[in-house]
Amino acid sequence: MEQITLTIEELDRLLLLDDGDAALLYLCNKRGKNPTLADARLREAQKKLSGAGLAPPIGAERPSYDAGEIKQGLLTDPGFFAVFNEAEKLLGRLLSSSDRQILFSIYRWRGLPPDVIIMLLHHCAEDKPPLTMKRADREAAQWEEAGIADQDAAARYIEQKESSRAMFSKVFKSFGIFGRAPSEIEKKYVASWIDLGFSAEAIALAYAKTVDNTKWPAWKYCDTILRRWHERGWHTPEQVELYDKKPAPAASGAGGGYDRTQAALRKVKGGS
Repeated sequence: MEQITLTIEELDRLLLLDDGDAALLYLCNKRGKNPTLADARLREAQKKLSGAGLAPPIGAERPSYDAGEIKQGLLTDPGFFAVFNEAEKLLGRLLSSSDRQILFSIYRWRGLPPDVIIMLLHHCAEDKPPLTMKRADREAAQWEEAGIADQDAAARYIEQKESSRAMFSKVFKSFGIFGRAPSEIEKKYVASWIDLGFSAEAIALAYAKTVDNTKWPAWKYCDTILRRWHERGWHTPEQVELYDKKPAPAASGAGGGYDRTQAALRKVKGGS
């Protein structure tokens, strides 16, 4: 009778993982069989086995699915069938062969649940129309990275993303950026300030002080101001005005520092 042998060390490592998928994959590897696991679960199990020294690292490349596999998925998997139909409704056309490949890989390889994928497709269609499968795939990669596994998590992610976009828009408006897309460096600066907990109004105030002191919208100088405020726990204009006792430069006509500060704050709040 053919036998499979595990050493005590192998068994101990496997038990420490306390993971059924990893155990199944390890035994299948020993037996030379393929486990019946979805691609996302398979990659996670492989990752755990690799971390425990029980398997080589899994490849990160997206698998290629042939037309037969995708057709079989449509015929036997109600979840993928629902996702497929919703995608065609939103696109208003039949899915091309490349579209089918991408959609099936979002479902099988990325492992997002069907209801979450449907929410993702609707979000992409409404956020930046028209919907394309390539854009849906990029968004799916972000959702997978964020660990979105149910509708509640997806709804929170979409809400946070929309809130962040509105915040970015306010900040760039206060910096006078119109008619062009912000550069990657500008985006990184603003993202770092938002992560530090600053309001759009506080960032606009730092910008106004930057222009007062340098006569130029120097991003690095503005970053220095905001990081100094962050160290002192000042994240709103009210906190800055209350605790920052440094005398402001004297105003010189309509272009004085006070006027520029107030104009910047009005711009963020939507005033004229």
